[in-house]
Amino acid sequence: MGFWELLLILIIAFLVVGPQKVPEIARAMGKGTRWLKKSYTDFKVAITKDITEDITENNTNDSSWNKKKD
Repeated sequence: MGFWELLLILIIAFLVVGPQKVPEIARAMGKGTRWLKKSYTDFKVAITKDITEDITENNTNDSSWNKKKD
């Protein structure tokens, strides 16, 4: 987001909830964003680990890929 978009959001926030509540709401949004990023990273790591384990397991158990065709 650019400067003007953030400024517009801040102005709207001041008008809707008042200047006393804006820091509280911003803090809650920051916590939510951090939680989402952490959840996404954990999910990505779990999926990558699972796929890597499946590939490794398939390569060691299935030797048909390594056989040459006559």
